Amino acid sequence: MNAKKNRDCNILLLNPPFTKKIQRDFLCSASSKAKYYWPPIDFVVLSGILKDYNVTILDCIIENKNISSINHTIRNKKIDFIITLCSAVSLYEDLKTFKHIKLRCPKVKIIVIGDIAFFESKNIIKNKYIDAILLDFSSQEIKKYIKGDAKVKDILFKNKGKIIFNSKSNSKTFSYDKCQIDLFKIRKYNIPYGKFHPFLPILVNYGCQFNCTFCASNKIGFKQRTLDEVVNEIKYYSQQGIKEVFIRDFTFTVSKERTRDFCQRLINEKINIAWSCHGRVNQVDSKILKLMKKAGCYLIFFGVESGNQDQLNKIQKGITIKQIKNVFEECNKLGLKTLASFIIGLPNDTKEGILDTIILSKKLRCNYASFNLYVPRHGSVLGENILKKIKIKGYNYFDSSTDFYNLTKIPFKEVIELHKYAIKKFYFSPKYIIRQIKEIDSWIQLKYYIINGLELIKRLIKHE
Repeated sequence: MNAKKNRDCNILLLNPPFTKKIQRDFLCSASSKAKYYWPPIDFVVLSGILKDYNVTILDCIIENKNISSINHTIRNKKIDFIITLCSAVSLYEDLKTFKHIKLRCPKVKIIVIGDIAFFESKNIIKNKYIDAILLDFSSQEIKKYIKGDAKVKDILFKNKGKIIFNSKSNSKTFSYDKCQIDLFKIRKYNIPYGKFHPFLPILVNYGCQFNCTFCASNKIGFKQRTLDEVVNEIKYYSQQGIKEVFIRDFTFTVSKERTRDFCQRLINEKINIAWSCHGRVNQVDSKILKLMKKAGCYLIFFGVESGNQDQLNKIQKGITIKQIKNVFEECNKLGLKTLASFIIGLPNDTKEGILDTIILSKKLRCNYASFNLYVPRHGSVLGENILKKIKIKGYNYFDSSTDFYNLTKIPFKEVIELHKYAIKKFYFSPKYIIRQIKEIDSWIQLKYYIINGLELIKRLIKHE
């Protein structure tokens, strides 16, 4: 039966070409800051959901392919449906790609996923080269759409000239089969702090429960997979030679109980695999951190955002400077590596507030720090309010890796200088460099450390 299904329908998962190395992933988009790029979690999940179909993946970004490669793949594989990523950052180029495809292959159905497609779905679906928008890449409803079911949920689509949206499924749980590893050019991908290779991202929780005003992840709904399914997936990947998994959740540590159960299962089943995840400082403690390390976790990504408590309160982060310091201190004691993310130039930021952030980044002694210039995130509370005021034309918005619109109380040039100062102060400290070299525990980490370090230097020189 499966063989018949595979011959009946051919699906292309497409990451379109762009002028820059852009990461389109989980309703987010930004240029890659250095030489890192992981498989889009959207495709990892969909490859599992669509296991009964003949699926091809073409990642034009990581494979450095152009539009002619798409044409060749469509013809060669006799593609019926294209499920393609798009983004606010690359929208105009993406629309050109969709037009190019449709004019040459009018019978191919183009289904779009992405931040701008989700938050501006009613406008984006009007484009005559787009057939449908998949609002939830973790939804099993995509299989119904492919079969022609008009009662499908989670998808905005066209039918005989009419735009149709039935409803969202609003499920509290989701499920997907193990990803089809062989579909990915797995050796081409990497993460900046990676310990081993090859690796794969996985998804445990979809969406976010928290209400930070600068972020839109809480607008897409929140649901969870069963831990049985997750652990079985990780076990399978380990058996297939995957050395590391990147838990791509916006927040993996949603509750201490669930984190504890997950770790205990990995330990009990003796699954020997390294992993990293995103966490919140108010969702972990010393016992949880110890258990995470014992279960194979080697790095946690924490969204710190600011070193100024007033600013944290304004963006409704829901954490305190004290909590931040305590958790990073505990991670340092345990030998758990950390990546702290900071936002420079939040609305109404002051020079003193930015300097507080830079000072805190040094005090935390984290292994990696990501200093991001603030951009209005489409769909976020803060972003939506700002975008109404600054009246940007069109639908492609700021790239958090390269763009900046000054909404602070200090001059634009000074914000840019403070951003560069933050990077230099953190990464070019002799003590930091020596500590990092001492803590490198794999050849892969050494390789990435050198590659991304050189890229960082190039970026700083370029913007001098």
